[in-house]
Amino acid sequence: MKTIAAVTIFASVALAQQASLIPSGISSSCETFFNTFDKDTTLTSCTSSLITATGAFAPTTNATATAPSASDAKTALTAVCAASSSCEESTIRSKLADFYQACTPELTTNQNNEVIRTYDVLYALTPLKNAICSKDDSGNFCVSTIASTTSQSASVLDNIAKAISVPVSSSSANARRDVAQVVASVAPNATTIANNNVLFLLLQPSLAKDSLCQTCTRNVITSYISFESSTPYAPGLASSVLLSGQSALYQAVQSTCGSSFLSGAVAAAAGLSGGIVGGASDSGASRAIFANSGIAGAIVAVAAMVLGTAL
Repeated sequence: MKTIAAVTIFASVALAQQASLIPSGISSSCETFFNTFDKDTTLTSCTSSLITATGAFAPTTNATATAPSASDAKTALTAVCAASSSCEESTIRSKLADFYQACTPELTTNQNNEVIRTYDVLYALTPLKNAICSKDDSGNFCVSTIASTTSQSASVLDNIAKAISVPVSSSSANARRDVAQVVASVAPNATTIANNNVLFLLLQPSLAKDSLCQTCTRNVITSYISFESSTPYAPGLASSVLLSGQSALYQAVQSTCGSSFLSGAVAAAAGLSGGIVGGASDSGASRAIFANSGIAGAIVAVAAMVLGTAL
C-alpha cells in the first residue's frame, strides 16, 4: 500500500499547473510572462504524457472512484519513465531562462513566494523525474524501495497524499485534459510538499543509517545536484518553496553516511554557486523558465504517485 501512496503524490503534483494563477503584486514583465505562459504549448507533449501516466492517482472529486492498486503504481512508474523522453532538459532550461529574465526581482531581490513556487514546480520536474525513474541495485524502482523503509505509517502517507494539492477557483483553472477520473482544480500545497520532502521521495534527515545510506538515497540526491550544477537555481535553495529540505537531507547524508557516500555528487555540489545550502545564484544568463501546459499539474501528479507508491 505504501507504493500506491507514493504514486498518488506524484500524480497530484503533475496536475497542479493546469490551474495556473497569476500572482499579485508582480512587475509588468513578470505578469506578461505569466500571461504568455498560460498560452504556451511548448511543454504540452511532456506534461500531457506525465499526467496521462499518473491519471489514476490524480486528486479526484469522485468519492466512489476505485482506489488504484500496487500493480497500477508499477504500471504508472513504467509509463512515466517511458514518457520522460518527451521532456527534453534543454526545453525546460530554456523556459527557466525566460522565467528568470522576466521575473528576476521576484526570484531574487524582491522575492515573491507564489512566483518562486511556480519556478520551483518547473525547476523540479527534471530532477524529480530522474529520481522517480532511478532504480536500486536489484533493479527495483527507488520510489518503491524508499517507501518500504520510511518510518511513516500508511495512514500518515494517505493524509499527506490528500494534502499535497489545494483547490483553486474553477474560473481560474485551465481546461483539463481527459484523465481516468474527474480531477479537481488543484495547485501544489507547498507546505505539505516541503515539510515531508515529497520531491525527495519522502527521504528524511532523521532516518536511521541503514535506511538513509542506501543506493536510492544517492540516486535521488544526485538527480538534484546534477541538475543544479548545470542549471543553477536562481533564488538560492535557502529561498526555495518546495526544495528547502534538500540542505538538511544533504547534510544528514554527509554526516551519517560519510563524505565519500555521494562521491561525484559532492564534487558537483562544490561547484554550485551557493552550494547545496546556498543563497541566490550570481549569474542570470544560464537560468532556465516555466510555461503552462500542465507543469504544476505534472508535479502534483508525480508527487501523488510517490505517495501512492509508498502506501
